[in-house]
Amino acid sequence: MARIARLQDQEGLRPVGQGTVVTVRPPEAQPRRQQQEQEPAVEAGGPAFPPRWVPPVSTAICALAFADSAYLTYAHYTSVTALACPTSGFVDCAAVTTSAYSHPFGVPVAVAGLAWTFVMGILCSPWGWRTAQARWWPWTARLRLAGSVAGVGMVFYLLWAELIKLRHLCEYCTVVHVLTVLLFLVVAFGTALAVPENAAPQDR
Repeated sequence: MARIARLQDQEGLRPVGQGTVVTVRPPEAQPRRQQQEQEPAVEAGGPAFPPRWVPPVSTAICALAFADSAYLTYAHYTSVTALACPTSGFVDCAAVTTSAYSHPFGVPVAVAGLAWTFVMGILCSPWGWRTAQARWWPWTARLRLAGSVAGVGMVFYLLWAELIKLRHLCEYCTVVHVLTVLLFLVVAFGTALAVPENAAPQDR
């Protein structure tokens, strides 16, 4: 008993009623705010998701532009008479599609438009907008935006050729021009309104 008492004296512990009683308390929980500050922040970067209406709208625009470009390409390699378009007056598809401005650098504008709409259709598809690979996202977004800007630049060139140099207008080309400008607006707004992957669902 004497040995037990000496051990209790050395450790500062005594039974109840025989001196100071040491109470061992569990460590206090840290405040919620302090815990949040200590939690590692979510890494930035990665895919950014546009509003839900952007992928289907941009895909539909690309599909319409592709169909129109395919029709112009078919007429280019067969005969301009395949185009259901007037051949006299201000609206004259034949005068536009057979002019020197219709194949700059030896490349037919119809074929270039067909290739452009095909590539933009991939970039503007739901997969292109919501790509799951973070390392692909910056390049996909930049290519899509650059492609839409290049399309608008080509539209200005063709309008200059039609209205200033040729003084004729091709109605099927005009349809592609309108769709190209609309696609640029959708891509620009979709890119600007895109939110990161880790954003709250109500922010998408």
